[in-house]
Amino acid sequence: MFEQFALPIFAGALAALGAYIASFDSSPFNKRLKPDKKISSRSTFALMITLTFAYLITFLLTSSKPISLAISTLSAAIPFLINRGRKLSKQREQELAWPEAIDSLVSALQAGITISGALSQLALHGPRALRSSFIQIQSGLLDSGNFEQVLLEEKKRLDSAISDQVFETLIISKDFGGKDANNALRLLAEFVREDIAVTEEIRTKFGWIRNSALLATAAPWLLLILLSTQDSTVLIYSTPSGALVLSLGVLMTATAYIWMEKLGSLPAAPRAMK
Repeated sequence: MFEQFALPIFAGALAALGAYIASFDSSPFNKRLKPDKKISSRSTFALMITLTFAYLITFLLTSSKPISLAISTLSAAIPFLINRGRKLSKQREQELAWPEAIDSLVSALQAGITISGALSQLALHGPRALRSSFIQIQSGLLDSGNFEQVLLEEKKRLDSAISDQVFETLIISKDFGGKDANNALRLLAEFVREDIAVTEEIRTKFGWIRNSALLATAAPWLLLILLSTQDSTVLIYSTPSGALVLSLGVLMTATAYIWMEKLGSLPAAPRAMK
């Protein structure tokens, strides 16, 4: 009995490790890789163990190679979905943190601190989601001292419409005097809060639709696994016609999910100051 479940359990442990590697850039495995090979190596490893895990578990439940192969093929998207979800979550956290960061800049400028000093303070006391960006800015200011160039490089790295507005406001204030910087930043903070509130409301409504579509996509395959506990179902899908139906099902499921993702994704805010 133990030998029957030992292989799937081992495969599950590998899949959990693969999900970890796919989800965290700070994984110890990644530090040993060169920067240009880090992402591809991590994704390949996660893909391999996800396919293995999905195939073994499905075969254990259904005893059908064609069904197991079809479901494991669909599971190949899991590592990439994890990476995409983590990237979107990080971008969302950064967007939500900008009003707090702007308020901290306003407070520092009111206290008589220079713009460069205010940005350096945020490297220690700024919002956690944006702290790494302000650390990069602080390091760049200490190394080169070129305020505009440092902010332009960080703006390019963040790739965000909100960061574009903040950094351009700071650059203009630095070049032409900062007496009106506080008013400009306060006004910008109000606009950013309103924009984030509207975006979050839309994202919530879109989330309901996407979750429903995802459930509708997975339901037929879950039903197939349940029906595959019967020998007659396994025999049907072991024929060439059954394999053709499974292949078409995989293709249609992938197409429907991609279409749903395209329709259900919020468009990125235009970067007018890119």
